[in-house]
Amino acid sequence: MTSSQTPDRPPDEIFGNLNDLTDLLADMDERGLVLSLAAFAEDALGDLIAAFLIPSNQSDSLLKGFNAPIGTFSARIKTAFALGLINQNQHDDLDRLRKIRNIFAHDWNPKTLTDPAVATHVSAINFGTLTEFYPETPIDKVRSAICDLLVELRSTTNQTRKKGFGAKLIGGHLIAGLVGTQDEQLAEGRARLEEIAAELTTATGDRRRFLEGAQKRWETKYAMALHRLLPT
Repeated sequence: MTSSQTPDRPPDEIFGNLNDLTDLLADMDERGLVLSLAAFAEDALGDLIAAFLIPSNQSDSLLKGFNAPIGTFSARIKTAFALGLINQNQHDDLDRLRKIRNIFAHDWNPKTLTDPAVATHVSAINFGTLTEFYPETPIDKVRSAICDLLVELRSTTNQTRKKGFGAKLIGGHLIAGLVGTQDEQLAEGRARLEEIAAELTTATGDRRRFLEGAQKRWETKYAMALHRLLPT
């Protein structure tokens, strides 16, 4: 295996088109390599964040669409780090890739990975954790290091989905408790539920919706008071 080659990659069913991408990267020039890696990394971060967020239209709107708050490469790098989905080294390497991408994308004059403004970022990139052979050239280093990082991102995404490591709902409503002895609490609960049931027979509109909410709250209070009477 030469220094420009990448190690064997995990199965397609987990890592999607990453395997195809690594084959394509082998013949790309420096500009094509950087732009392709950055585009794939941006998508991979989007998939990782989506796997972590609670599935909802609100989550989708954060990542997709015009002016999506987490729609840019920079925002996704920061968000993934803030959520604990990537570590400091991964964050820094992704941000270095972003800066290299910007230099290549925003200047149509010939640019290479050895240009001073670019070489500083290339030198700072951490060596890949899956590559066993020293990358002899800047393009070898960028290719191997970022490809290894992309494998790590896909692995984290897979584990997040497979093991349910995503965000959990922790918000909720408060329900005032009952006071007095347990018998008094049960009596109060039964009385209030009977009152609500009677009012619901004629209530309509907003009043009915209010009473339905009150009924659920009092059912919870009554159940909690009843539970305290059960033997432990």
